[in-house]
Amino acid sequence: MPCSLAGRLLATPEGRRLAWQRWDGIYLVYQPSSAETHVFNETTALILRSLEKGPLFAKELKQLTEDSLGIEPGGLGADEFEFATSRLEELGLIDCLDEALAVR
Repeated sequence: MPCSLAGRLLATPEGRRLAWQRWDGIYLVYQPSSAETHVFNETTALILRSLEKGPLFAKELKQLTEDSLGIEPGGLGADEFEFATSRLEELGLIDCLDEALAVR
């Protein structure tokens, strides 16, 4: 289940141990824990890289991503942001902190 915009997201240990390579506007990302290589667009890469410093509320992360992309506030569609964060969560690279604490 995707983290709501009121939830907090954080990079998992696996999400902080990636090998990055930028190539023609896309990012090739090697995940040692799964021995998989992922292909991310700039939006997904910015979301994950922004969480390397620590957890952020999803709403703040969306605004930071918009700023980094140079688009106006609200310019990144909620569905596009949710798709990217859901995919990162499926890969085990980020987690919704509030949901993780509720499960324990």
